[in-house]
Amino acid sequence: MIDIVIPGAAGKIRAVYHKAEDENAPMAVVLSGSPHHKCHMNDRVSYAMFRAFMDAGFSVVRFNYRGVGDSDGNIGTIEENRLDIATVVDWIQNDNENGGKLWMAGHQLGAWYVLQMLMRRPEIAGFALVSPDNTVSNFDFLSPNPNKGVLLQGEQEGEDAHNFGVYLTQLLKKQALISLETIKIKKADANYSQANDLRQMYNDLKAYIGREKEDMKLL
Repeated sequence: MIDIVIPGAAGKIRAVYHKAEDENAPMAVVLSGSPHHKCHMNDRVSYAMFRAFMDAGFSVVRFNYRGVGDSDGNIGTIEENRLDIATVVDWIQNDNENGGKLWMAGHQLGAWYVLQMLMRRPEIAGFALVSPDNTVSNFDFLSPNPNKGVLLQGEQEGEDAHNFGVYLTQLLKKQALISLETIKIKKADANYSQANDLRQMYNDLKAYIGREKEDMKLL
């Protein structure tokens, strides 16, 4: 993996990139949570998501939104962050002209951004939502867009978080025709604070995307 700079609307977007040896490998973009919650591309959860895709054979990039870490600008609005995400998606696609399917994964607020991008980028073939922010209530952007993905949550996240996961699963199926598989990580909290919990999240995510990657080859 290497450190890179991607030109963005607010200046330089700092990112970390791994390019698979196979030029036809699928691609993935990893989104961290809210910087207001001290999330960034090098936090433990973002790194674990990145490694899951990397070790499953993907070309994958993670990055800091504007105003976070060494990325230029001030901390962005929802629209500004979404613009940065689109810029990074375009970048990895341009760098992998013969690349395979595109995936996205996000933690906390990043999971909500994943769903936003899913509605805007028909080329997204799969996705992962890791402990999504259960305070987000705006899903008016959802429209029919058959797809499938995985929701990973820690068992210790609390009743509100688990109720939100059930609600989100039902909402995606009803409004967007999206199938969402749920995986619960025993004893884990929303930040996978213990090393064993983080390792299990990595293993479960890698197993899911690896299985789906192989299924796609059969189609």
